[in-house]
Amino acid sequence: MLLLIVGTAIAGCDNDPVAASAMQAPAGFSDVEGVKLQVGKPAPDFSLASMDGRTVKLSEFRGSAVMLIFYRGYWCPFCIGHMEDIQSILPELAQQGIQIIAISPDDVDELKIMAGMLDNPYLFLSDAGLTVVDAYGIRRDEKLPHPAVVLVGKDGIVKWFYVGENYKQRPAASQISALVKRLDL
Repeated sequence: MLLLIVGTAIAGCDNDPVAASAMQAPAGFSDVEGVKLQVGKPAPDFSLASMDGRTVKLSEFRGSAVMLIFYRGYWCPFCIGHMEDIQSILPELAQQGIQIIAISPDDVDELKIMAGMLDNPYLFLSDAGLTVVDAYGIRRDEKLPHPAVVLVGKDGIVKWFYVGENYKQRPAASQISALVKRLDL
């Protein structure tokens, strides 16, 4: 199974970019019901375990902009493809002071598998109980979140979000790059 996962990661999996209208939506974008995020409101704080076993709180990053990426798991080729795509703009995001936090229902050991697939691993956090997924209103089913990207400003306020029903469609790196240039994070 690990060879299948590694083979998929090497081959990559192309995601469809999202519609331009979703990227330009001032109130964020969601095509699913129940999303609890609102642009202009505080991002719900959380405490989750990182792959090194420490507890990380979103509020620890106050003063820095944060991009939260909710993904389905280390086994998802579309998630791997999305993370690989985002890697192409990591230097740009770092220059703008944006911290990338990737959250999934994977346990700590599975977070390490995902991190090992990427050249520039993000801060990976385990939401095995889907408590943060539920706080953000992005649960797809009993085990998985909807794919989501949330931009949180230095002040802890949600600046933009994307929550999509189609797990094959995610904001492309080029779309995110253009978005962060126009937002006041």
